[in-house]
Amino acid sequence: MIDFEQITGPSGVPIYYQRLPVNTVSLSWLVFVGSADDEPAGGHGIYHWFEHLPSRGTKQFPGGYLDTEARLVRHGGDSDAETGSTHTCFSANVPKRVWPQAMEILAEMVGRPLLRIEDVEAEREIILQEISEWHSDPYHHSLCQLPSVLWPGHPLGHDQLGTAEQIKSMDAGLLQRAHTAGYSRNRSALFIAGDIERSQLMDVAARCLERMPATPLSPRQRPAEYGTLPVWQAGTTTTIETSHADSVVYLLFPIPPLRAGIDNYLQWDFLDEIFSAGELGSPLSRLVREEEHLAYSPEFISTTYPDGGYAGLVTQTGVDPARVLKAFWRLIRSPEIRSDQWLDYVRDTIRGRIEMHDPNATEYTEEGAASLIHYGRCLPDAEYSAKMLSYTDRQVKQWLEQLVPEAAHAIVFQGQGDD
Repeated sequence: MIDFEQITGPSGVPIYYQRLPVNTVSLSWLVFVGSADDEPAGGHGIYHWFEHLPSRGTKQFPGGYLDTEARLVRHGGDSDAETGSTHTCFSANVPKRVWPQAMEILAEMVGRPLLRIEDVEAEREIILQEISEWHSDPYHHSLCQLPSVLWPGHPLGHDQLGTAEQIKSMDAGLLQRAHTAGYSRNRSALFIAGDIERSQLMDVAARCLERMPATPLSPRQRPAEYGTLPVWQAGTTTTIETSHADSVVYLLFPIPPLRAGIDNYLQWDFLDEIFSAGELGSPLSRLVREEEHLAYSPEFISTTYPDGGYAGLVTQTGVDPARVLKAFWRLIRSPEIRSDQWLDYVRDTIRGRIEMHDPNATEYTEEGAASLIHYGRCLPDAEYSAKMLSYTDRQVKQWLEQLVPEAAHAIVFQGQGDD
């Protein structure tokens, strides 16, 4: 079960460590800077560059992909990076015998990317292609547009990619200044799981953290707050015309800021299970997919930040969006999801998922890092399970009664239909 020990590492950097009897060592290096920091650093999409560029060369490993990521692939490992609104994460999974080298490569990529002009020009074309691909898909296009619909003008009110025009305007000098303005060891957190000694971990971490800039930025050991979100557009439907054939339909509810208490976030985790437990046998899939044939893959989604967030139902569809919204409301009001039998099923699902959390270094570091990002701290499985299973039927039914049209914001990315 997930149960990371939090250690104060060199330079005060938090290290989340769990020893596991496995041959894989998994590392996640979080830097708490993301797209919410874009605007003052040079424009939307600027921090997404650092998910890409470091693989093209660092001070110690200047030879491109063969000198960075391929060093890990050679041993059967892998590495990855992703940009969020409040963080950027660099990760690697490798055999135990080469884990110090993996941490060294991640440290170089995080702290000492070269950002050469020729690398920037080459990667610009990759990012432009990524933007094009995301916007060519109805669902991904809607995800890119959703923040600006919900929170216009706020640092969280735009996607991570930026626009093609913005990406074309950024040069190596601007990117170097953005890296200096956002990256520092005092904005880092490390997750590591595997069969390694704590003393060895601390020695390697100390050497690697020396590669990180020591710029005296405002410290962040978890996602930052960016200010009060714009007023929730409760009781409204927003329609955005798109050029796609399919529509994407959202029915969303607001989540309060994290300072209101972690239970406000766990409540939505439980509601997710109510709608989604059972996978294709879930109430959501059975109604929207099987009974009414409205969509192939309806989902419950939630996105949270320290400043708040949203949760609700979404699907891509080729039918009239009004029919989908009607089905969503029918599901929310249905007696089935309030029944004692279904709530018992949901609790069994939660309990079983935790019981089956066998040692897996990759899964543990991914979920541990996600917990820190999502809840502001790394919740052990035992605490998470205890909290989720402590909610009574009465509490859950009260939550469901709060899902009313007066609280919801329906957003329709209206497709053009098939020609």
